[in-house]
Amino acid sequence: MFGKLKKNPVLGLGLGMGLVGGLALALRYAAKKAASRFIPDSISPAIFATRVSQTTYGEMVYHTAGAGEPLVFLHGIYLGAASYGWSKVYPHFTSHWQVVAPDLIGFGESQRPSTALDANQHACALREFFFEVSGGRPVTVVASDISATLALLTASKHPESIARLILYQPQNPMTSGNRRRPPGVGWLGRVPLFREFIYRNYLANESFLKSWICRFGLSHPEHLTEEMLSVMTTFAQQYGAHHAILGLFNGKLSFPLYQRLSSILQPVTVLWPGESPLFPFEQGEKMVRLLPRGNLQIVPHTGILAPLEDPEGFKKFIEETLVGELHPVTHPTPSLSFRG
Repeated sequence: MFGKLKKNPVLGLGLGMGLVGGLALALRYAAKKAASRFIPDSISPAIFATRVSQTTYGEMVYHTAGAGEPLVFLHGIYLGAASYGWSKVYPHFTSHWQVVAPDLIGFGESQRPSTALDANQHACALREFFFEVSGGRPVTVVASDISATLALLTASKHPESIARLILYQPQNPMTSGNRRRPPGVGWLGRVPLFREFIYRNYLANESFLKSWICRFGLSHPEHLTEEMLSVMTTFAQQYGAHHAILGLFNGKLSFPLYQRLSSILQPVTVLWPGESPLFPFEQGEKMVRLLPRGNLQIVPHTGILAPLEDPEGFKKFIEETLVGELHPVTHPTPSLSFRG
């Protein structure tokens, strides 16, 4: 019924010019240096001094106050992550501890290298950082999320640097990065010309961050505050912040976690939600089984940002762990054997 359509050279030229124009626009925005947002004073309490530690893999900015044995708080790894994640909790411990709250390399106010660090490089940087801020003494580490597994890696590779660990929802980095990667970001995140464009105009957008926080960060989305959203957006939009996040999505932090656990001889307390569709109890259970001195404590939280959502609860859990008053809990899984 219809004759064979002839190619329209004008249409073809127009489409070609449109694609070239789109690519040029993307390149223009990708090459343009993003303006860093002003970092608010609310990221750390006023009584804390801000200092810089130089490691092999870059500078780490940290906040510190108090006196006594060193107690280090490591924030999780996610969009807009920084030491702010523990800022409602760690000031409580300055009366008896030397409290230290760093930004990991690639996050917060710390150096943001153009090549994201891998898990072993983070472990090396953490060892150097621990020894500098503690004067060579082993530190007690409180950590959450993927940083908790980086702390476990550091404890296995450099056992002299860590005395004990208190970990909230340590995530297996072999799977966690893939689970958090938004659709379509994977292969585009490997194309240098598009990385910053995608990150700045999609991932670091305040509306996307709000959606992410409500889905993964908090047990109850209504607990989101303007301060949380503002601080996380500020750090997500710092120049160079995309390198570490895209590195996470592309597997830079992957390492065989479970093969390492049996070599960790320090006491490890794992804080884990009893019921959560995002964080299966079996995952925490498995970790504790493999840790020679591990015990599992159920907490009534599920979000990655739970220390911001319920700081009073976390103060209590950590304080009781530090003074040895936490006891292993029972759970409907009868095969679980808790070890202290």
